[in-house]
Amino acid sequence: MNQLEQWLENFGAEKIFIAIFLFFGLLILFMRPPYRLMDEPVHFARAWQISEGIFLSPLKIYDGEKNFGWENRSPEAATEKMYSASVPSSLVPEKFIFNIEDDSTKVKFSFDELKKFLSAPLNLDEREEGLIPNTGVYPPLTYFPQAAGAFLGRILNLNAGIIFYLMGLSGLIFVAACVYWSMKFLPEARQLIFVLAMLPMFLIEAASTSADAVTFGVCLFGTAWLLSLRNSTEKFSRKEIFGLMILAIMLACSKSVYGTILLLYFFIPRERIGSLKKFLSLGMMILFLNLFTSLAWTELAVGMTGVELATIEQYLGVKNVDVAAQKIFILEHPTEFFYAMIHSLDIAKFYYWFFFVGVWGANGEFYMPLMFYAAYGMILIFFALSNGLSLKLGERGILIFAAGISAFAFFFVHYLKWTPVGADYVKGVQGRYFIPIALMIFGALSFLPTMRHKNLIALAAGVFSGVMMLAANFFAFY
Repeated sequence: MNQLEQWLENFGAEKIFIAIFLFFGLLILFMRPPYRLMDEPVHFARAWQISEGIFLSPLKIYDGEKNFGWENRSPEAATEKMYSASVPSSLVPEKFIFNIEDDSTKVKFSFDELKKFLSAPLNLDEREEGLIPNTGVYPPLTYFPQAAGAFLGRILNLNAGIIFYLMGLSGLIFVAACVYWSMKFLPEARQLIFVLAMLPMFLIEAASTSADAVTFGVCLFGTAWLLSLRNSTEKFSRKEIFGLMILAIMLACSKSVYGTILLLYFFIPRERIGSLKKFLSLGMMILFLNLFTSLAWTELAVGMTGVELATIEQYLGVKNVDVAAQKIFILEHPTEFFYAMIHSLDIAKFYYWFFFVGVWGANGEFYMPLMFYAAYGMILIFFALSNGLSLKLGERGILIFAAGISAFAFFFVHYLKWTPVGADYVKGVQGRYFIPIALMIFGALSFLPTMRHKNLIALAAGVFSGVMMLAANFFAFY
């Protein structure tokens, strides 16, 4: 071990890693033009709405206008009730909002526009109302960092642009805290955690108003913390039980398909809890709390409101999308869905990988150089195989099982809502959906001894990713 590697170990490599994460996070926060991230306008509108104390999105019958870059293309549009939001017009300048067909890379941004946005006063009286059909369903906790930033900005009477970036900064700080404590709780895998956190997709979503900021942070932290609990032999404390309850609720409020992370509870040595009955009872209680929270919010926000949830027909005009008919098809042909999922993983594997590593733009139209996707993939595999986690075969099985159930769940939901009836593929699934379960997947691959100079190599990989992200962003949008 050379002197620099020794210094990193003694000082705390996680401190340097999180400083690098925040450095590149702040730069991409301000360098990425506003709303050049998929669905960010509707995420922003939901976060702003929550900051004003509106926790249940009001419903609106579509009136034919284009709002927040989203246009309903369903023939039944005149009768559909969808979630809506009202935000100050100064926060959503028309030139910043793109429609689904637009290529946002063809509209260049300038630092003069950034300065103009930052100096624009916030006018709470002049507002724009629009539809938020795919984000109005999210619980308030999903956006609490960004909503807190918006609330603080109003209290301080800040300009519109400053509030927008303050909301992104709030998300970044929350995710940075999750990344830091993930590395603290699970030091044997901190290099893998850092390399995952430095994925351009992870970093850009963290420094945004998207719900993915909280989802990525909570899932990473929850996975690392639960894995760390197996390393102790002390009696389980009340604080740890309370922490499990908070985690169960936060996972339900992020995206319910990632509740499978709670299965890592069964890594905890039974002796820490007490009898087998107490161990199983606590585990079932945590899983039930997660399920109950998810179902309760769904009933409150969907069942009791009669809202029409968005489908791909409304977004892109894709025909023959019918949830009820798709359910009947699956019941009559149960193997067809599994074939469609496997077929999708096969034909769209590179698409999923690109969106896992990093694709952005208003409609996900900007890709980084192909060389970067290949290089960073090799880096991730390198750290996965030698990440330092000492796992039993059964524990590896639980990690893969939990990640697999989550993947199955989001493929199933998109097969119902986003795919034509009976299709042999699944539409709508994006590679970033795999990020919350990435630590489980890559962590299960640890077979090799830990590498020499692992901190220095991880540091170099993170800086490489950050520099490539900023350079690609600059040449795409400026």
